[in-house]
Amino acid sequence: MDQFQVWEGQIVPRTFKGGFVFLSYLVSYVGSWTTLELLDKRTAVRGSYNWYILVGSAISMGGVAIWCMHYIGNLSIILGNGDAQIQLTYNAGITTASFFVPVLVLLAAFFIIGSNEKVRQIRVILGGALAGLAVCSMHYVGQAAISNYDCVYNFQYVVGSAIIAVLASVIAFWVFFVMRAAWKNSWWKRALCANVLAGAVSGMHWLASVGTQYRYRHHQSIMIGTARRTTIIFVIVLSIFGCIVLIALAMLAQQRRRRSANRAQQVVLACATFDSQGRLLVTSEGLLPSQKITNSYVERSFDDIFTISHPVFLWIFRTTRNWRGIAELIPGMRSHLQTTAAKSGSGSTTQKSTPDPSNEDEGVEDYSVVFRELFCVAASELAEQINEPLENVGVLYDEIISTGTISKYGQDQKRGLFGYGEDLERAGPIPFVFGRGQVLFVVRRTNKSEAARLQASGFRFAGAQNVVDILARSMQVQRDELAAHIESMQRYSKGDHILNPGVHMACFAIRASVRGGFDVLVRRDAKNQLPTMQLPIASLEPWHREFLSQMENWTVFNCLNWLRSKTTFSSMAEQTFATQVFDTIVALADEIGDPFFHDALLTTNPYILAPCRGFGDYPKPGRASLLAFRIIAPIHSRAPHGRLTYSPLSFFRTQQHVYRNMPDHDVFARKIHREFAPIVEPKKSLSYATERVRSPSLTATVSTLPPSSPTSLAFLVPTLHHPPRDGQKRPDLKAHKSWFGLSPTNSFVSEKKERKIVSPPLSHTDASSEKHLMDHAGNPFGGIMVSQEVSVDVREVGKENEVELSAMGTFGSAVCEMDDPETFVDLLFEAAVEGR
Repeated sequence: MDQFQVWEGQIVPRTFKGGFVFLSYLVSYVGSWTTLELLDKRTAVRGSYNWYILVGSAISMGGVAIWCMHYIGNLSIILGNGDAQIQLTYNAGITTASFFVPVLVLLAAFFIIGSNEKVRQIRVILGGALAGLAVCSMHYVGQAAISNYDCVYNFQYVVGSAIIAVLASVIAFWVFFVMRAAWKNSWWKRALCANVLAGAVSGMHWLASVGTQYRYRHHQSIMIGTARRTTIIFVIVLSIFGCIVLIALAMLAQQRRRRSANRAQQVVLACATFDSQGRLLVTSEGLLPSQKITNSYVERSFDDIFTISHPVFLWIFRTTRNWRGIAELIPGMRSHLQTTAAKSGSGSTTQKSTPDPSNEDEGVEDYSVVFRELFCVAASELAEQINEPLENVGVLYDEIISTGTISKYGQDQKRGLFGYGEDLERAGPIPFVFGRGQVLFVVRRTNKSEAARLQASGFRFAGAQNVVDILARSMQVQRDELAAHIESMQRYSKGDHILNPGVHMACFAIRASVRGGFDVLVRRDAKNQLPTMQLPIASLEPWHREFLSQMENWTVFNCLNWLRSKTTFSSMAEQTFATQVFDTIVALADEIGDPFFHDALLTTNPYILAPCRGFGDYPKPGRASLLAFRIIAPIHSRAPHGRLTYSPLSFFRTQQHVYRNMPDHDVFARKIHREFAPIVEPKKSLSYATERVRSPSLTATVSTLPPSSPTSLAFLVPTLHHPPRDGQKRPDLKAHKSWFGLSPTNSFVSEKKERKIVSPPLSHTDASSEKHLMDHAGNPFGGIMVSQEVSVDVREVGKENEVELSAMGTFGSAVCEMDDPETFVDLLFEAAVEGR
C-alpha cells in the first residue's frame, strides 16, 4: 500500500503502446466510414427512414468513431511501471454520459448540414464545426470520468487539438457533401473522406493526450478495474457492431449492383419520375426504381418482335393510362400466374416473388395474357417500392430501350460467331448485339408535396447529368443514348401534347414498314402529333368548306398556284382566306423541309376531326378541324430532319385514344374486365353475367337482377368505323352516349320469364366504372350476373332512337357498346390508300 501512497498528489509518468494507438485509429476509421455510408443514404429531413439514418449516423460517429476510439486510445497509456493498480479507472455515470454527449451534438450537426442536393456552405461549415466540438467535448468529458487521477492540461495543446478537430471535420464533410451533390462519391472516395474524418478524431485525441499529465489522486482497493473492464467490453462490442454494419452495407451495395447487372439482360419496368425542377427520382445509389417483368419476351415467330407496334405493347400503353380500371384485377392476376407457373413447372414461389411462367414457355397456352399479367404485377410491385398508389406510378413511355449492349468494362458487346464477324456488303463488323434486355419506362411528374413524400421514403431527386453515368453503367447502354432518352422522358412527363382548338393544316405521310404495316411521319418531340400548322381562324364556316372543296385531291404545288392567283376569287373574304391558307401551306412545307411534300394530295373531308385542348379544370378533349395533305412515301425514305421522325401507324392510332378524360378509357376498361375476369376469377365469373346482345351495330353487357330492382339498361353508343358515302346521313360524332326508349309493346319476347335489368351510369372521368359491372358487391341494387347469349331485333318504331330488344320483355334505357371509335387516323389512312 505504501508504494501507491508515494504517488498520491504526484504526476505519474506515462508511456504509450503503439498497438493500441493503431487500433484506436482503426476503430475511428470504421466508425467514420460507416457514418458517411449512412449519410450517403439520407434523402431528406422528414420521414422515419431519414430519422433512422440520422440517429444511426450520430451513433456510428459519436459512439464508435469518437467514444470507442477514446477509450481504446486510453488503453495505450501506461502509467508508472505498468502496475494494474495504478492504471486509469473510470466513473460509470460520467462514462455513460460521455457516450451521449457526442451523439446528441452530432445529431444537431447532421441535422444542420441537411441532405439537400445543393450544398450550402454555411450549413456545412457550421455542421463540421459542431462535429469537431463533439470530438472535443467527448474527449474532455471522458477524461473527467477518470476516477483515480486528476488531469492536468496544457492550454496550447487544448487549443491546438480543438483546431485540428474542427478543421479536419469541416474539410471531411465539405468534400463528402460536395461529391455527394455531384454524385461523384464512389466508395473509395467515401473511404478517403472517412480517413480525413478519422484523422480529425485521432489527431485531436493524441495531441490532447500528449499535452495531458496525470496526477495520482488515491488508491481504490475495492472493485479495482471493474469499471475499466466493463468499459473495455462495451467498447469492443460497439466496435464489432460498427464493423458488422459496414460489412452489411457493403454486401447490400454489392447485391444491388449484381441485381442491376442481371436486370440489364431482362425485361424490366422502371420508373422515371421528375419533380417540378426536372430532376429525376433515383435511389440513394443513383439507380432508378425498377421491377423485373420477365427474363425475356418469348418470341413465338420471327415476326413476333416486341416493339412499340406490338399489340401487347399497345395494350400496355393504354393500360397505364387506365390504372383504376385494372387495379382490382391484379391480386387475381398474381394468383393466376402462380397457378400457371405450377402447371408449367417453373418452380415454387414465395409470397414476395412473382412467378414467371415464361421461363417454361412450352407449357404456357396464351403467352400474351401471361406477359400482360406479369407487367401489371410488376407495376403493382413498383408502386409498393415507391410507396405510391398504382394510379400514381405513371404512364408508359413511347419507346423501349434495349439494355445489356455494353459490357461492364464500357465496351460494345458486338461479336459474331467466332468473335467479330464481317459484313461483306458494308465492309465492316456485323453488329450482333449481346444481351436481350429491354426496359419499359413509366413516366410522370410530381408536385412539391409528392416530391417531399418520396424523399421522406428514401429516394433522391438528382439532375440527369449527375446520374446518367451511373445509370448507363447499371443498364449497360451508351451514355449519350441514355441521356437523350432521359431528356425526352423529361419532356414527355409534362403531359399530353395536344392541338389547340381551331383549324389546322397537317401532313399525313405514311410509308410501308419493313417489319410489316405502315409508319407515319410525326413530330419527334410529340409522337402523338402530325406535323401541323394552325390557320388563323376559329372554325370552318360553310363557305370555307365550299372554298376548300375546290382543291380536293390537288397537290401542294397546284394548291399554291391556284391560291396565288387573286383573279379567281369573287370577294375580299375569299382573297383573305386564300392568303391565310397559302401562308399556312408554305409554313407547313418549310416545317417538312423535303421535296416529297409537294406531291402530297389535299383532303378536305369535314369529318376529319382531331382531339384538341378542352376547357375547364378537368376538360374532355375537344375537336379541331384538320385539313391534311396525304402521301405514301417510298419505303426507303427517311425523316426529313431531326424535328420529325417515323412512328408505327398502329401506335400513332392508339395514342389518339389515351388523352385525359376521353370516354375511350371506359370502353377499354370494360374490355380488360371482360377478357381477364374469367381468367383471374374463374369461380366468381360463374355467378356473373356477361350478356352480349348481337346485331349489325350493337353489343351490350347487362346484369340480371331480382324483380325488386329498378328497371334500366345501359349500353354504349356505337360509332361507325367507316365514313358515310355520298347521300348518307352523318351520325352525330359529338355524342358518346345515346339513350333509346324501349317499349314493352314493341318488344318481341322470346322468354316468358320477366326480368328487370340495371346497369350503373357511366363516368368518363372514372375509368374504374367497370368495377360496378363486374362486382355485385359494389352494385347498390344487389343481384347476381349470369352469362347468356341473346338476339336483338333492332328496327324503327316510329320514334327516333327507339329500338326493340328481343328476349328482354322489359322497358328501359340503353347505350350500345362498340369497339374503339374511329379516329382521324383511320379516315386519313383510308383516303391515302384509296387515292393511290
